[in-house]
Amino acid sequence: MSHVFKLAALAALCATAAAAHADVAFDANLELDTTYTNAVDAPATNARDSDLSMGGRVEVNVGAKATNGDAFVQGRASLLLKKDGDTATDDMWVQFGNAGMDIKMGRFEAMDLFPLGKDTVVENSGYGGYHANKLRGRFGSDTAHGALGFNAGPARIEVGLVYSKDTDAVRGVRPAVSYTTGPITLRAGVESVKVVGGGDSTNGVGLSMGYALDKDSSLNLNFAKMEDDKSFGVNATFGPAGVGVIMDKGANSAKNTTFYAAYSLPLFGVKGATITPAVSFAKGGTGTDNQFAARVRINYAF
Repeated sequence: MSHVFKLAALAALCATAAAAHADVAFDANLELDTTYTNAVDAPATNARDSDLSMGGRVEVNVGAKATNGDAFVQGRASLLLKKDGDTATDDMWVQFGNAGMDIKMGRFEAMDLFPLGKDTVVENSGYGGYHANKLRGRFGSDTAHGALGFNAGPARIEVGLVYSKDTDAVRGVRPAVSYTTGPITLRAGVESVKVVGGGDSTNGVGLSMGYALDKDSSLNLNFAKMEDDKSFGVNATFGPAGVGVIMDKGANSAKNTTFYAAYSLPLFGVKGATITPAVSFAKGGTGTDNQFAARVRINYAF
């Protein structure tokens, strides 16, 4: 089915290209992370398991958009060249339609129902909770992903479909809606998830309210639930600074509370270059390691 999606996207692009001019854009950026983690086994021997690592990637992006009257075709691809020598694809999608309705397919992320704000580093204590993202996206080639979108004034409705035949992969339907009025953005959605070869479908829900304090500052309140898993999050971004907390609770006394913060500074005043120190601290339930992480991220947009 993924081949069908790709052929349909290519056919739509070719049909429009002859009648419209595409605006093509290229950009690239570097992201380098130096990360320190320290797990503390407090209930047992108070032993520490520390690690210092360095990772990162160069991201090369190409995007194009062509219009023909009210109709459009838009595409984007992102190639990742990683520090360990591997290559990967981040985004690779095509979207076509008009002002009222559109279809998006390929490798992409659907509507965010649990936005984390400035999440430079967010580690958990072993239990990560449910954040309404099992069907959100960026799937591999063995999974087909498409989304049908409708625009109605300040509202955006998105119905996602994920399909796979691989055992232990997920498939299902993900309807979601966002509504913006003034500085407030409300998001709500449902995930109907089935694990291939894993039994019955499971339903989850995500709710979020965002408030724009100004053009560079915002506040998010999030809630998600699937069966026994419940998560609540609140975060705020104030220009270059961001703070947040996530509280997860599940079955069998599974718990996790993660606090995180980050602050971006200009790097020698060079345009497009920043350095961001960030920390997170996660506390789990009884008998679970606490997790501390610190990261320094260097970004440079070419």
